[in-house]
Amino acid sequence: MVHAARVACQHPAVDLDLRLLAEDDAPAVQAAVVESLDHLRPWMPWAQQEGTEDGRRAWIRQVSADEDRHYGIWLAGRIVGGCGLHRRAGSEVLEIGYWVHPAFTRRGIATAAVRQLCAEAFRTHGIECVEIHHDRANVASGRVAAAAGFVHVGERRRRPDAPGQEGVELIWRLDRGRYASAAFRAAT
Repeated sequence: MVHAARVACQHPAVDLDLRLLAEDDAPAVQAAVVESLDHLRPWMPWAQQEGTEDGRRAWIRQVSADEDRHYGIWLAGRIVGGCGLHRRAGSEVLEIGYWVHPAFTRRGIATAAVRQLCAEAFRTHGIECVEIHHDRANVASGRVAAAAGFVHVGERRRRPDAPGQEGVELIWRLDRGRYASAAFRAAT
């Protein structure tokens, strides 16, 4: 099956291939998720159940039909995580979500993926800012947001929906003007 979109990685140290998920990716995605469950369960509500390859295939089919964009993160032909652009916060905002297989953390993969998703987001007509939301206890996600050039703009209480969460959601933002500035590009 031909993949509908690819996003080439610009990060100099990480050669990633982000591409929209297709049903044919279900076995690889499911294997990566199963291998990552202990790492994901504290933070991701969807990781509370293992699921099946058929379930993953059905999920890919379902999300391929909605407004959100769900990508696999591929490194040297292997899926090492997932990410997406989500319309959760209004018509001018896209929210970025991401996860990385624990064998590939602390290599700049999430940061490189986020930077590429920002480029993709700002190519979308009408998008004025991109946000990352995560629970305050998920310190690693905050490091990714900061490294990708996002600014912490607030927090709000929310009911935890995964066991590692404490119930305070941090909100990070990158607006179109800052993203387009030469100073931003030089710093990231």
